[in-house]
Amino acid sequence: MSIISVEILKKNIPFYDILKNIEENHNAKIYIVGGCIRDILLNIPLHDIDITAENIEYTYLAKMLGKHLKAYAVSFKDNMRIMKDNLIIDISKLRGLSIYEDVQKRDFTINNLACSLDGNIIGSDADINNKIIRLVYDNAFDDDAVRIIRAFRFSATLGFIIEENTLNQAYQKRSLIKSCAKERILEELRKMFQGKYLEKSLNYISEYNIFDVFFESSKLDNQKLLSAYSKTSDFALLLSLWCKDYNFIEYLGLTAKEYKQINEYLKIDYNNLKSSDDKALKYFIFTHADLIKNIIIYIKINFSDDNLAEKLNILYNELDFNKSKAVNGGILLSLGFKPSPLFSEIINQVSFLLAINELNKDNIEEYIKNRWC
Repeated sequence: MSIISVEILKKNIPFYDILKNIEENHNAKIYIVGGCIRDILLNIPLHDIDITAENIEYTYLAKMLGKHLKAYAVSFKDNMRIMKDNLIIDISKLRGLSIYEDVQKRDFTINNLACSLDGNIIGSDADINNKIIRLVYDNAFDDDAVRIIRAFRFSATLGFIIEENTLNQAYQKRSLIKSCAKERILEELRKMFQGKYLEKSLNYISEYNIFDVFFESSKLDNQKLLSAYSKTSDFALLLSLWCKDYNFIEYLGLTAKEYKQINEYLKIDYNNLKSSDDKALKYFIFTHADLIKNIIIYIKINFSDDNLAEKLNILYNELDFNKSKAVNGGILLSLGFKPSPLFSEIINQVSFLLAINELNKDNIEEYIKNRWC
């Protein structure tokens, strides 16, 4: 039997003593379960802590723990969640009649572990040691198809190989992914894109055509994603370079900001930009200032144009965005302008000329009078 020392548990579980007191006072048996045991064994800092227990109702345990932590326990279907000091603490209903049944209902063998507060581990850590992702049971994907994507996420974040039967099950049951909540699919993709070993999981996904239930596999460009991956962690940018099926991107339910970003990338008129003079390029940069660094990466990778990307970068550094703030609505109001589309147009044009040093703050009013009055 593998053992985690109590000292290590205390180091990783900041409220260990509270759990121990609850356990002793209520004749219960409390377990740390799932991925956090895996992460403790791999010496990965914990951001999520999963707890279950025997001989005590999970809701009661959650409320007691929340009271001690001075944090509110939020109720979900079969678990309660506490947020405390950047930690997500999930206290779940026992799956089955005992902890032994519970671990056998989990997704992968790297996660079907439980650890008592005394440090005794239930389940085998062999696949963690051997760096293998393996289904606990063959119908695990039937019970929750998002686990298919989760397998590739774990491969991306941990660098583990996925054993053959698990890959075959993922291929055979990939159509079930369409029945999953899109929010859960999106969450797994976000985590996967953060993985240090992303290339490994992308290769699996392509080889087994996992997303062809949504679109043709040819619409995934792993190489572009990997090229951008070393330059940015921006999910919307990475997704737009990887997936060329906009219907799937829409389906995922991104944030409004992310949709706006992706649409800006798709609207780029590359041929027009390539033939534009420096002033036109500076205006493009000025009007896309909040996104220009991502756009430069997008142009470099999506259009394979290092020269244009570098030119945009140089011109971006030549603009003085602080100087552009010298014009404001107060100046226009003092000149008799009323708020209108023209009002905004004047501010935009004058701000741009200030940014490119074709105008200075001392002659703003004179320029506006000559141009628009």
